[in-house]
Amino acid sequence: MKNIIVLISISIFLSCQEKEKIPNDLNIAFDYINEKWDKKSIEQFKNRTEDDTTFVDYHFGIGLNIRNYLLRNGEHSEKLTRFFDSIGVHHYDDMSSIIIESYHKHLNNKDIELESQVNSVKEYWKPIIDCAKIQEKKGLEIYQSYAVNDTINIKMPVSESNSVVDYPCPTMDWEYDEKMDLSIDGIIIEKGFSVGETNVYFTVRILNKSHEGTKIMMSKKNVGDEFTIMLRQTVWKIKTTGNNVYN
Repeated sequence: MKNIIVLISISIFLSCQEKEKIPNDLNIAFDYINEKWDKKSIEQFKNRTEDDTTFVDYHFGIGLNIRNYLLRNGEHSEKLTRFFDSIGVHHYDDMSSIIIESYHKHLNNKDIELESQVNSVKEYWKPIIDCAKIQEKKGLEIYQSYAVNDTINIKMPVSESNSVVDYPCPTMDWEYDEKMDLSIDGIIIEKGFSVGETNVYFTVRILNKSHEGTKIMMSKKNVGDEFTIMLRQTVWKIKTTGNNVYN
């Protein structure tokens, strides 16, 4: 009886220690890297320590090669992208990063920890996705609030190169500084949407500028010139002229 208990215990222990199975789709990617790298390159990569820069250093080079010729234009591209989509990874940069990190772990006989890698990707994108949804709704509200020929005021952040910039999600917090930033009064001469119905925009003709020499997105714009505001994701502050409540 004791022997049976010991055997069962050993069996349970070994099953707990069983190495994580590598999905066949990642094995296809590993085979691709094996074809592209010689033995010396593989050995050098294997001996790199897993620090903050190991996989970043390979983002270009083999990473770019993987994205262009394995994931986008390769024999197995459709199969691989379908696999990554199924586990919640949708960006080519993330796909190539997971392939490279998994390959390094595989070379060192470690579990690839795929679930952990995927969770890290999802955690990175969650605040960006949540912010984008809020901004999309906000952009539609602004779009519906104004009509062609309405006069509006736009406040815009300005970079050290004296050009208006915009900030992507999730970096949307910004306070206007009248000494540094740009304020424009303009008239909406066109409104519409590009590609999708939520990708709305205004085309505005400039009536006046608070700082004449400041460029808009690196382009010189003077009074009378026109520029476009993409409303779905922008930190630019829009209000009706004379109204002190900003969007």
